[in-house]
Amino acid sequence: MAGFNARTGLEELEEYAVEHVAADIIVNANESNYNLPRPIEQAVAAKLAGFPFNRYPPMQAETLRGLIAEDLALDADNIRIGNGSSELLQMACYAFGGNGRKIAFPYPSFSMYGVYTKLADSIAAPYPLTLTGYVDPDKVIEFCRAEQPALLIVCNPNNPTGNYNPLEVMEKILANVSCPVVMDEAYMEFAKGSGVDPQDLRPLNKLKLVAGSTLALTGKYSNFMCLRTFSKAYGLAGLRVGYAVGSAGIMRVLGKTLLPYHVNAWSLAVAEEVYRQKDLYKEQLETIIEQRDLMREQLEQMGLKIWPSATNFLTCCPQGELTARLAAACEQQYGSQGEKTQQMLAGMYLYRKLLEKKILVRDYTSHPVLQGCLRITVGLPLENAEIISQLQRLCGEEAI
Repeated sequence: MAGFNARTGLEELEEYAVEHVAADIIVNANESNYNLPRPIEQAVAAKLAGFPFNRYPPMQAETLRGLIAEDLALDADNIRIGNGSSELLQMACYAFGGNGRKIAFPYPSFSMYGVYTKLADSIAAPYPLTLTGYVDPDKVIEFCRAEQPALLIVCNPNNPTGNYNPLEVMEKILANVSCPVVMDEAYMEFAKGSGVDPQDLRPLNKLKLVAGSTLALTGKYSNFMCLRTFSKAYGLAGLRVGYAVGSAGIMRVLGKTLLPYHVNAWSLAVAEEVYRQKDLYKEQLETIIEQRDLMREQLEQMGLKIWPSATNFLTCCPQGELTARLAAACEQQYGSQGEKTQQMLAGMYLYRKLLEKKILVRDYTSHPVLQGCLRITVGLPLENAEIISQLQRLCGEEAI
């Protein structure tokens, strides 16, 4: 059989992979473990009867765009809808990248930034975060002046470290770089940030919607787009809907990369209902934040290092004397693991033991910067209690 000649560069890419194994508690993909609030579930069920599956969806998701625009006191021209915010991120790389152009993105951060850069025939220009996972605005500005990227990506709060950077940090970057900027805010609903533009004259209820987010700066800067998603806080990961907010000019360029009918009609119909009733998620969000903070305290008491998260997940790793104990337990139970550091072995031990209990977390144990780390999505309260119970056992008596 003859071989195929794929595009140059594809051989360097690996397919995006998340563990898919049988588990009773799934907390590896930063989904919401809550399903739709009951009133929204009922409204969605009512929509199903007689739904026009035989018709194409609205060409540019006009209804959902209109809802978001009205909510933010913007024009529909400031909004674009995508198959998750990931599609919009990918298309932004297509729109502003290209052969010989650099795309700058944070590291460590969302692994797909580098993939989208490669697919856009662009040059990857990763910039480092601080040792604790934050964005240093002065260093990012200096990096952009030296590297001259065609596009800058900032992830806030950052995945997988969870750090939230205040609005003034983000504005400093926007005010001092010349290239277009993507502000990826997939987890912003969990951050409880504050800060708005003091010159913004929108009503208070509109300002509350954008506080702490670069959405507050949409009318002030024309060189950026803010990406948001329905997958995390609103539990629609299975339907893939996201949106971009930015100046009409930058949205016009992004819109040229989007295919006709690119978001399916059912996803749009459900997302519209969710957005109309998004206040119903307030209790869920508060519970997730409370559970996150409780889990942080409990994990720290076990001797784990925790990154400062403002998301629906926590990234942690063993440290100090606990690392040596867990690493020894790993090799004693699973045999020699080759050229693995103690940090990797310790994290690997926790990952495997949790999986044996049918608890699936995200494995970062071999990551160059996050050696030994696990990322744990905040699940339902009973799920969280079980995760903590298992980790307490593993970090305590079993690892001695």
